[in-house]
Amino acid sequence: MNVNRWAAALRFTGVGFYIGGCIAGGLFLGFWLADEIGIRPLFILLGLGLGLFVAFYGTYRMLLPLLGERKDKGD
Repeated sequence: MNVNRWAAALRFTGVGFYIGGCIAGGLFLGFWLADEIGIRPLFILLGLGLGLFVAFYGTYRMLLPLLGERKDKGD
């Protein structure tokens, strides 16, 4: 059982880095587009929104197996 704890801990650590990377990547893209096009607050906020969306959706998909996907049986 100790191995399962370590595997879960590593998975949660990876999720944390994934969330941080998605948000940082979205902000980087937003700042880059804002500098290229010149509409600063709009593209920064759009990049942040995109990063948050990708982070939450990806986190949901990664943690779904750990949450024990419940399948209702019709019986």
